[in-house]
Amino acid sequence: MASNFTTYQEIMTANNGNFITLCMSFPPKASSNGIWDYVSGSSDTLRSSPLPLLECQMLIIFIIVTILHFFLHFFGIPVFVSQMIAGLILGSSWKGYSNSFDNFKEYLFPIVSQDILGLLSGFGYTLFIFLVGVRMDLNVVKKSGKQPLIGGVLLVLISAIIGSITAFSLSRVDNRGELINMEFIAAAQSFTSFAVVHYLLDYLKILNSEVGRLALSTAIVADLTSLSISFIATFIRSVQIHGVLNASMFFTSTIGSIVFVLFIFRPAMLRIARSTPNGRPVNDIYIGIIVLLVFVSISTNITTGRSAYSAPFILGLVVPEGPPLGTSLVNRLDGIITSVFVPLFVTINVMKADLSFLSYSTKFLARSTIVIIMTTVAKMIASVGTSLYFNMSSYDALAFGFIMSSKGIIELVGSSFFYDSKALTDQTYSVMVIDILFFSTLMPMLVKCVYNPSRKYTHYKRKNILNLKLDAELRILGCFHTQEDASVVLNLLHALHPTEESPVLLYALHLVELVGRSSPVFITHELHEQKGSSEEMISDNILQMLRKYGRSNVVSIEAFTAIAPKRLMHDNICTVAINKLTSLVILPFHRRWTREGIVESEDNAIRALNCHVLELAPCSVGILIDRGYLSSYHSFEHSNTSLLQVAMVFIGGQDDREAFSLARRMIKEINTAQLTVIRLLAEDDNVSHWETVLDTELLNDVRYSFVGRKAVRYVEMQADEGSNTAAIIRSIGDSYDLVIVGRRGGVESPQTSGLMEWSEFPELGIIGDMLASADFHCKASTLVIQQQQQCSFYGQ
Repeated sequence: MASNFTTYQEIMTANNGNFITLCMSFPPKASSNGIWDYVSGSSDTLRSSPLPLLECQMLIIFIIVTILHFFLHFFGIPVFVSQMIAGLILGSSWKGYSNSFDNFKEYLFPIVSQDILGLLSGFGYTLFIFLVGVRMDLNVVKKSGKQPLIGGVLLVLISAIIGSITAFSLSRVDNRGELINMEFIAAAQSFTSFAVVHYLLDYLKILNSEVGRLALSTAIVADLTSLSISFIATFIRSVQIHGVLNASMFFTSTIGSIVFVLFIFRPAMLRIARSTPNGRPVNDIYIGIIVLLVFVSISTNITTGRSAYSAPFILGLVVPEGPPLGTSLVNRLDGIITSVFVPLFVTINVMKADLSFLSYSTKFLARSTIVIIMTTVAKMIASVGTSLYFNMSSYDALAFGFIMSSKGIIELVGSSFFYDSKALTDQTYSVMVIDILFFSTLMPMLVKCVYNPSRKYTHYKRKNILNLKLDAELRILGCFHTQEDASVVLNLLHALHPTEESPVLLYALHLVELVGRSSPVFITHELHEQKGSSEEMISDNILQMLRKYGRSNVVSIEAFTAIAPKRLMHDNICTVAINKLTSLVILPFHRRWTREGIVESEDNAIRALNCHVLELAPCSVGILIDRGYLSSYHSFEHSNTSLLQVAMVFIGGQDDREAFSLARRMIKEINTAQLTVIRLLAEDDNVSHWETVLDTELLNDVRYSFVGRKAVRYVEMQADEGSNTAAIIRSIGDSYDLVIVGRRGGVESPQTSGLMEWSEFPELGIIGDMLASADFHCKASTLVIQQQQQCSFYGQ
């Protein structure tokens, strides 16, 4: 490995009298006999046995990284910073401050062990850069418009030009080596890596935001621009050093590799993807062959004199992103690479930096700092300027500039490669390590300070059902994870019985977890078109169901698919809700039942998603708990005699009034549902007079306007304490198909006294939690309603 070349090159070129004697045992013994070697008197078994030594080295590295991150994560600092600091601690920067610690490091990290450490970390980085290519979706750039193209090219070119001019101006003319080092600092600072930008966005949980999407697209363009410039510069330098013939051979081998990848490797990958059954993982044999080809490509690149890590990246680019192939590769490789190999790689490369060199060259440090500042300012101006030109808000533009100025593992790899190749001095490498450490620490903090994607969710108007006229169009955003979720929402929609006098517009959003690609995808479907792209085929079954329902009912439907990480899907939901001005968002509950009442599955990621939406949604939210009875599509559509039995449990408050407003819309001249409103009263009710007036006025509509209508009933029941309420809820569980309740989060009343401590799902409120309990056996499904929370002061 290149990292070891540095060590042994220094040994071989040492001055007379400074040679290091290395003792090795042949044949080498990888493992030891454990404690028995110590019993027999072999006290130095650890250093002479590579495997136990490697295990101890990894253990120490992971312990230090874990301890550092435990404290630093409270300040919003990513784990990458902890890995770099661990490298500085274990490196030679602090040599001489503690003899015992120096002896410990020399014992644990002897020179002879660097081969294995370098090989292991390089192996991991090879697969890491391959997965970066697999995740990169170049189609995102085409869909993003002009801004990423213009911004990506400009921020690289402008920052590179300004940085190079500054470096040339500050370098001594008679010192070519210093000029090369300063130019490298400028080039590295102008570089923007897709992998680093993706890591930062994912860490800040804004990967799915508008700024996040723009940053990913721009980073792809900037990455490709930098690679193109690097290729041209390498070719020109090859002509200058090796002549036109060798440079032409270099160029020909590069083009030949690209042709092989595009016309042989890519079709083979597509064939593997097509031959894999839908929903099934790719065969392990194919995965093994692909990984083998990755390492073959490295050997080919090294043989032809090209960059070792460019081949895995290009191979990753041509792998079809997403399921099945891209997803399978990420699922198989990502865990061990992210958790084991990358921390090792970062820590080991930072260990090579010796910050003590900087004290001997303060002038070089000052000049390097000026180059870094000027290049960063140029990049910020280019990023922010193009963003403002395309009408982005000032805060978002500033956050975008900070994101594009971030540094990480890719810059560290480049610096380490040139340092091992003797192109960079010790001082330059130390400057680059400090530069990367500084920017990877600072940028996440700055982005957090200026960018809050939830700001856009705050409405200045009430978007709920209560303030909506009965004849006004009800806009509902229905969210689905599976086809069964879609069936349940459509059955609920059927119970509302949309008519031309009381229309309903459904925005159907299919939520798909992002695996095997880095860029989130949002698709707008045309329901009248039967065929679509491969991405649209993910939602094909749901689209067929929506088409069928739309043709047979008086309802308008618009369909979308959002492919995103589950923990970031709330951004898609809230964005659609605010753009489409919906009054209600319906979410499926994270627990699923069979029709026999048995809990089938639970997904805590969906539960976390629901909680995020409840907190951030710009309109009212309903969580739909299906007990298996509503999941059969068309259950009630063709029956005029068998009505859907609906109960609305009313205690009081804004959430209950919102729930009643939805139930009220089920009452039509021709009904598909029979509604029973059950009001729970308490003698010692501490509710304010104004709340009581609002509740009574709303309920009087049912009490007096629908007298004699069989489809509507109003019942008042006494519930002076929680036990009375629990008994009433149990009694209605099997009498109705659907129970609608208000969430009433954090609201205490006599009717629910003593029930709070038994609550399992606070996001459902007390009554909703009771109906969703695994111990509560009933056939009724439940809809828990929360009235709009995200409303500004002016809208109150």
